[in-house]
Amino acid sequence: MIYHKVLVNIRQQHGYSQEDFANLLQCDVAHIIALESGKEKADTPFVATIRVKLDLKNAPITELARATLMEDIYKWKVAIDYGDISKASELMPALKSGAKLSYSVSTQVLYDIFETDYYRLIGDMKSYNEMMKRLSQQVEKFNARQLHHYNCLVGAKAFVEKRYQEAIKAYVAAGRLDKSGDWSGVRFYAGLGASLSDRGYATRAVWYLEKARHLARWAAIYENRPNSRFDEYIDGYLASDLSKIGRCDEAITILERRLVIEMKKKSKEGIGYTYFSFGRVYQMAENFDKAIKNYDMALEYLNENNEAYISALYHKASTYTINNRNSEAVPCIEKGLEVAKDEYWRIRFDALMHSATLDVDPSSAEYLKNTAIPKLLSYGQGEAVVYYNKQLSEYYYEYGTLEAALKYSNSALEAQKQLHKELIERDM
Repeated sequence: MIYHKVLVNIRQQHGYSQEDFANLLQCDVAHIIALESGKEKADTPFVATIRVKLDLKNAPITELARATLMEDIYKWKVAIDYGDISKASELMPALKSGAKLSYSVSTQVLYDIFETDYYRLIGDMKSYNEMMKRLSQQVEKFNARQLHHYNCLVGAKAFVEKRYQEAIKAYVAAGRLDKSGDWSGVRFYAGLGASLSDRGYATRAVWYLEKARHLARWAAIYENRPNSRFDEYIDGYLASDLSKIGRCDEAITILERRLVIEMKKKSKEGIGYTYFSFGRVYQMAENFDKAIKNYDMALEYLNENNEAYISALYHKASTYTINNRNSEAVPCIEKGLEVAKDEYWRIRFDALMHSATLDVDPSSAEYLKNTAIPKLLSYGQGEAVVYYNKQLSEYYYEYGTLEAALKYSNSALEAQKQLHKELIERDM
C-alpha cells in the first residue's frame, strides 16, 4: 500500500499530470484521483507497475517499507545520541538515499532534523548552522512529531549558548507535543534536566535527570553498554541537584560509582568531571574544605580548554568567597579570566571578582548593580542574581545605609520569587 500523499509526490516529482500518469500506468484517471485522495488503496500489482515504469526498484515507497526506513532512521538517531560517530557515519548514506527515494516529505523532514544533530556530533558547525536555518524556515509546516524533535534541537542549541530559559521553553514545548511519551528519549530528559538545573530549578531538574538516567540504557543497538557521552554528564548534574535539595548521601553514592567506572575506563576527562561534581556536592553540603580539595583534583585531570575546568575554577573561587577567604579566591578568578574565552564565563568571573573586592573597592558595588546583575539576568542566571543581591545587601549593611541594605535584600527576595513564578508559569 502506498500512502496517498506519497503517490501524489511520486507523480509530481516525475512531472506527470494525473491524465499522463494514468496513461503511463494504463489505468483510468478516475482511479488515480481516487488513490490520491485516499478513497481507494493501491494493490500490490499497481505498486509493482509504478516501480517498473518509473525505475524505482527497491525504493521505500510502500507503507511497510517506509515504516522499516523510519525504524532504521531512529536507530541512527540512537547512534547519534550515543555519540558513536563511526556507526552514525556508516548508517548515514543509505538512510539519506532512502529518505529521498521514499517520496515522503515527513520522512525527509525528520531525516533532516536528525542529520542536523549529526553535524553537531561531528563538529561540522557550518553545516549544522545552515541546517538549523533551513529547518527554521519550514517550521510552520511541521507535524507534531517533527516539531517535537525540532524543539529538542532548539533547546539543545540554546543550552549550549547558555540561554537556559529559552532552552527550557523549547524543551517544554517539545514535551507537550509528545502525548504518547514515545518520542522523548534520553537526550530530551537530560537536556531539559540540565537546563532546569542551570536555571536554578533543582527539584524539578532531579525528576527529569532521574528519568534520563533510567533511559540511558541504549539497549536497542548498544546492548546495555554504558554511554560515555551522557552517563557522566547526567550523573554530575543529578548529584549536584540532589545535594541542593538535601539528598547529599544519594549524590555521593552516585558519584562514588561513577568514579569507579571512570577510573576503570582511564578517562581523564571523566575522572576530572566526576571530581568536579564531588566538589559541587560538598559545596552544597557546606563542607568547604572537601569541596576545594575535589575542585583541585578536578583541575588536575581536566584540560584548560574544557568548560568543566573553567567551571571548577569558578566554583572553587566561589567556595572561598562564601567563606570570606577572598584573598585565596582572587588567584582562581584571575586564572579563570585568563582561560575563559566567551562572555558568559567572563561576566561570571568579573562578578565574582567584584564581589570578592567589595570591602576594599567601593566601585565594585556599582559594577555589580549596573553591569553584572543585568548581564547575568540576560543569561538566565537567576541563582547568581539572588547571590549578588545578597552580597550587595551585606555590603550596604556594613558600609552603607540600612535603606540600601534593605533594598538589595528585597531585590534578592524578588529574584528568588521570580524563579518560582517562572517555574509555575511554565507548568513544570
